[in-house]
Amino acid sequence: MPMTDQELIRKIRKCRLADLSDGMDALGLVDVGAMSPEMRPLRPGISFAGFAWTVKLVPAQRTFHPCKTVEEYMEMNGEWCSDTYTFARILKQEDMTDKVLVIDMGGYPGGVLGSENTMDYKLRGVVGYVVDGGCRDSYECNKQGANVFCTKRTFRHVSGRMVFGGVNIPVRCAGVTVRPGDVVCADDDGVLVIPRERAEEVLMFAKGMRGFRHTTVRSPHRYRRAPDPRRPLPWRSPP
Repeated sequence: MPMTDQELIRKIRKCRLADLSDGMDALGLVDVGAMSPEMRPLRPGISFAGFAWTVKLVPAQRTFHPCKTVEEYMEMNGEWCSDTYTFARILKQEDMTDKVLVIDMGGYPGGVLGSENTMDYKLRGVVGYVVDGGCRDSYECNKQGANVFCTKRTFRHVSGRMVFGGVNIPVRCAGVTVRPGDVVCADDDGVLVIPRERAEEVLMFAKGMRGFRHTTVRSPHRYRRAPDPRRPLPWRSPP
């Protein structure tokens, strides 16, 4: 009987990315789902696994005009954010439990994520963020424990630079096509995307190989005593 999503993700969270990657290899999915090494965590020790909830942002065809007052700028920025963050309004209407927010912005170094929205989305059930683009407010994000992987660190905003391009559609993120519902796993080694329809097979191999290695490493026969350098090796005659 197929696993429920909850059973699957609970078991996958017990595996290292190295084990899951080997499970992909065992199925002939060599290098499939492996994001670019440019996709890095905001800090060491971040790990998560969940189901992809995808967002696409595309380059804007215009940008800010010069402002004379703070109020004018804030009003203009609000108009930009209303478009760019359309995905946030949709997100807030859905059950985001065990979801990973995967954002394709083509690697643009604009901060679509920051301390405020990562906390908000986390409280709604989002377990992690994977952005082919930027995150800003890095210090505050880390203080809050935001589980962010991104390809760029930046101080720039995304408004005036990118606009909304869709949600829950296939996206291209750090060299990998991610579909809504795919399993997205991350730890200090990087980010791996597992096709949902192959996830149970990958898990079976990952658990099996991890168990094999655990047994082998602990076996008293795994390692032999190094030969005594004072004694002749068996294929040599004593001098």
